[in-house]
Amino acid sequence: MLRKTTIIILWLGICATVGYLSPTLPLVKDIIAIKTVNVKGTDKFKEEDIREIFKSQNWFFLTEDYVNEKLKNYPFVKRAILYKPQIGQVDIIIEERKPFAILNYKGKSYVVDKDGEIIDNKLSEKNDLIKINVINSYLSFRDMLSKVDFIYKNLSINPKEFTFSNGEIAIINENNSTLVFSLDNLEEEVKKAKVFFAKNSIANYSYINFSFDDMIIAKK
Repeated sequence: MLRKTTIIILWLGICATVGYLSPTLPLVKDIIAIKTVNVKGTDKFKEEDIREIFKSQNWFFLTEDYVNEKLKNYPFVKRAILYKPQIGQVDIIIEERKPFAILNYKGKSYVVDKDGEIIDNKLSEKNDLIKINVINSYLSFRDMLSKVDFIYKNLSINPKEFTFSNGEIAIINENNSTLVFSLDNLEEEVKKAKVFFAKNSIANYSYINFSFDDMIIAKK
């Protein structure tokens, strides 16, 4: 019985060793090499780019987690989905980050997506993106963009510029009206604003501060 168990253990050890080393053998390595790469969802990568990125990998060991880890170095990539339809073929679908706003911080401009991730500094001249100015704020870029997204979803005011300063967020809309909310009580103050705008047109006001119990209002 002991002899039989020893033989089985040795056999499993040999199989494991062969399995581990086989991808390095010239014949096997050629069979499982990545021969065809199809990239979809972006025009920023070509087949040769992907080949260069994953040249040290082979088809057998390539995983989606590994692909996403390697593509972290490319800011425009939000995530990648990997398909291996047949041996030697790799299909990679790229989900790109979409430019959402120009964030101005400490004298520099950054193009960010809705998650607050910096995409590209070279796009900072795009005029169709909203502007976010950070004078001082304890929030991360991600948290600031979350506040901006919340306002977009809950107020129909067509904002064009946001400014974070001293625990407040100031919004300038397309009619150049300015709205002010406190960051710590944003949800309640937005509810107050929704009730106010249900009865009043924002176009009639140049300034409304919702961060006080009694609103501060300036009419046009």
